Amino acid sequence: MSKAKAYTELVAQAESAVGGVKDPELRRVAFERVLDDLLSAGSKVVPESKRRGVRVKSAASPAAKGKRGGPQAYIEELVGEGFFEKPKTISGVKVELENRGHHIPLTSLSGPLQKLCQKKSLRRQRLEGKGKKKTFAYSNW
Repeated sequence: MSKAKAYTELVAQAESAVGGVKDPELRRVAFERVLDDLLSAGSKVVPESKRRGVRVKSAASPAAKGKRGGPQAYIEELVGEGFFEKPKTISGVKVELENRGHHIPLTSLSGPLQKLCQKKSLRRQRLEGKGKKKTFAYSNW
């Protein structure tokens, strides 16, 4: 299959994936994301005649499987860079991740931070605060 034909099929797959999205701006962004995903090395082109709305992934290389993203990986990166030399609150962690382009809800950070504390990668200390709200600071162990 030629590169041009493969690309045309990928574009058709991306268009069909976002066909139900009504908002034009959201549809454009979704199309770009889907097309980027389809063009990534982990995908292979499935001919139109065999496609049933499911993308087939080729076996990923061991190196690709070892590299994971997500909140815990991003926080581990911060630990490795010495971000937690001084105590940081969960909102401080959220702000730093946003500065790096990772927009993660506050509620999705508490679990990974707690797991890193259990693994003794980080230390958690309760801060004295007003009222009943518990605030913790995270720092290197």
